Amino acid sequence: MFEADMKLFSTTLLILLFVFSCKKGFDGEINIQLAPETYMSVDSIFRSGTDRLTTTITANWWATSAGGYIIAYEVSIDSMQNWTYTTRQDSTILLSIPVGKDTADLNIYVRAIDNLGQRDLTPASLSFPVKNSAPLISNDSISGRKPIISFPAVNFKWKANDADGKEDIQGFEIYLNDTTNPVINLSNSVNEVTIMADTFFGNECFVFLANKTNPLSTKIKGIKYNGLNNFYVRAYDRTGAKSNWAINSIYIKKPVSSVLLVNAYVSAKMIPQNFITQRIVPFIPVFDTMQLTDYSVALLTYTELSPDNLTQARVFSFFKKIIWFSDDPYNTFSLAQQSTSNFFTNGGKMFLLTEFTSDFPSNYSYLGFTPVESLIVPDSGIIRMNIGAEMKPYDTSNGLPALKASSIISSARPFKTPLVPSGTFTYDSLYGANLILSTSLGIYSWTGISNVISKRISLIDNKPNIVFMSLPLHRLNGNNNVDIFLRKILINELGF
Repeated sequence: MFEADMKLFSTTLLILLFVFSCKKGFDGEINIQLAPETYMSVDSIFRSGTDRLTTTITANWWATSAGGYIIAYEVSIDSMQNWTYTTRQDSTILLSIPVGKDTADLNIYVRAIDNLGQRDLTPASLSFPVKNSAPLISNDSISGRKPIISFPAVNFKWKANDADGKEDIQGFEIYLNDTTNPVINLSNSVNEVTIMADTFFGNECFVFLANKTNPLSTKIKGIKYNGLNNFYVRAYDRTGAKSNWAINSIYIKKPVSSVLLVNAYVSAKMIPQNFITQRIVPFIPVFDTMQLTDYSVALLTYTELSPDNLTQARVFSFFKKIIWFSDDPYNTFSLAQQSTSNFFTNGGKMFLLTEFTSDFPSNYSYLGFTPVESLIVPDSGIIRMNIGAEMKPYDTSNGLPALKASSIISSARPFKTPLVPSGTFTYDSLYGANLILSTSLGIYSWTGISNVISKRISLIDNKPNIVFMSLPLHRLNGNNNVDIFLRKILINELGF
C-alpha cells in the first residue's frame, strides 16, 4: 500500500514539475524586430524662380533598425511605381520634368531594407524644386583639318552639353542652308555626320553618321553648288527645350569633270601645276583641281584637305582619273593609301608623281599600294640627275619619248619595281634614268637600278591603274616634249 502511494506521489510530482517548467518558458517579454525607419538628410527645400535646382540633383538619406541592422535602400523617382536597389546612402539623380514644362517640384522616395528583408512601410521623401536648362552646343573639328572649300562630301562635328546632365539631351536636329526644309532628327549618341551629294548632284544629299558606310534612309535637302553652304545643328532635351543653332559654313564646289588634279606641293606649288595643266589642255580641256597643302595661317587649317580619310575617300569617289603631284612624300603616300582604295576598286586610274629627299626611308610603309618595292639607297653619297641627262623608256615600240633634264635634280631616287605579282596586281618598269652618284670623293656615273617610272597592272583586266614617277616632271622638258609624254601616259597607258 505504501509503495503504491509513493508511486502515485512521484507521478503527480513529475506532472506538476513539467507543467510549471513549460509555463516558465513563456514568461518574460517577446522581442519582435520592427520594420526600419528611413530619413532624408533634410526635411524640405525651399527655392523659387532662378534659384531652383537643375534636374541633376544629389540626395542623401539614412535609416535606423530597432533590433537589427540596415543592409540596403530602394529609391523611387516615379511616385513609388518602380524602385532601384542600392547600398549607398547618397546618389546623383537625373529627374524628369514633364514635357512642355520648364519647372516642377519632384519627389524622391527612399525606403530602407533591414537584415530580415523588411522594408520601411512609410518611405522617406523629399521634394526638389527644379528647373530645366536648355542644352548647349558648339561646332567641333580636328585641329588643322577644318576645310573651308570642298567638293560635295563634307564632314561636320559638334559637341553638346546640358547643365541637367548629358543624359538629359534627347537628340539633335540638322538642316542644310534652309531651316524650313524637312528636319533630320538624330539620336543623342550622334555628334558627327558627313553630307555627300549623289552622282547626279541634285538638291538632296546622303547623310552618313560618323564613320558609317551606309547612309540614312532620309536625304537632307538644300545644298548649294559653287557657293557658301551653312550647316545647322541644335540639341533638344527631354522637355523639348532646344539649344541655339551651331552653324558651320563651307564653300562647296560642284565637280565639272571626271579628272582631278591634286596639287600636294609645299614649295612653289603653282609651278608644277601650271606646267602640267598647260600641256594637258589640248586633250583634257576640262578638269578639276584640289589644293591639298594650302594652309590658312589666319584660320589655322588646311583649306581643302578633308578632316579624315573616310571623307577624303568620298571626295575622290566623284572622279575616275587623278593626276597627283607632290614634293611631300610622307603625307602624299599616307593619305593616298588610306583614301583611294574605293577609288581604285571602282575603276579609278592615277598618275602619281612624287619628289623625294635623299633621306626619305627606302621602305616607307605607305608605299604598299604603288608599283615600288623599295627606294634605292647608295652605300654613300647622294644620287642626282644632271642637267641634260635623259630619262629613257625601256620599250620604245609604244612611242614613249625620252625626256631630258632641264635643270639639276639634286635628289633623284630610283627604285626597285616588284618582280612578282601581289594580290590582284602585277608590275612593270617603264623608264630608267641616266643618274650620277655624288660623294665626298667625287662624282661618278650611277650603275645601279635606275627605274624612275613604273606601273601597277590589274590582273582582272590586264590594264594599268597606277603609273608612278619619282622625278619632278616640270624639270624634264629639255627636249620640249613633255606634252607628248603626258598624252602617252595619260591616254595610252591609263586610258584617260
